[in-house]
Amino acid sequence: MALNFLKGFNKTNLVSKTYEYCIDFLNNSRCKTLPFHSVQHTEDVYQYTKTIANYEEVYGADLEPILIAALFHDTGMADTYVDHEEQSVVHATEFLKENDYPSSKIEIVQNCIMATKMPQNPKTKAEKILCDADLYHLGLESYIFRNERLRAEWELFFNKQFSDEEWFSLNVDFLDTQKYHTWFGKTVLNNRKDLNCKMLKERHEKYKI
Repeated sequence: MALNFLKGFNKTNLVSKTYEYCIDFLNNSRCKTLPFHSVQHTEDVYQYTKTIANYEEVYGADLEPILIAALFHDTGMADTYVDHEEQSVVHATEFLKENDYPSSKIEIVQNCIMATKMPQNPKTKAEKILCDADLYHLGLESYIFRNERLRAEWELFFNKQFSDEEWFSLNVDFLDTQKYHTWFGKTVLNNRKDLNCKMLKERHEKYKI
């Protein structure tokens, strides 16, 4: 399966150019210091998109706009935290128009970015791939550690300070209701996500006592 990723896919000049542009953009914005929605998060989502797309057998020209959307999906964080997806779309659209990207593909990029807005409701395979890539961390062993970064970020931007009981309760509810949309998400990621949810429930019970 891993070799299939190379089938029909050559990293286009535009994807390379987008990667360089977005990483530089994020590194020169407040995103550089965000605990969770950091530059590393964007780089991770970009790589996760490749992984999931491989299992979904999405390659080449079909994969290109999804990768571009992955790179732009949190650029709006440089300007605003709430509804940052809309601003990310603005950044992506301006860049892609300047690079004469086809309007039909710009629309795919726009829709993929907006699909990541919570609660997720992706319609197309492209949107489903990016949505699962954005929440890929829920199915990782490092989930608890990454989730504490999100907690710190919310305290910073929303002045929301959660007790341990409140935080675990909030995240147990989220993991219980969150659904992956691709085959990879529903199988590989979901298995570990269930273990993470069980772990959170145990910690939640501990702090309820």
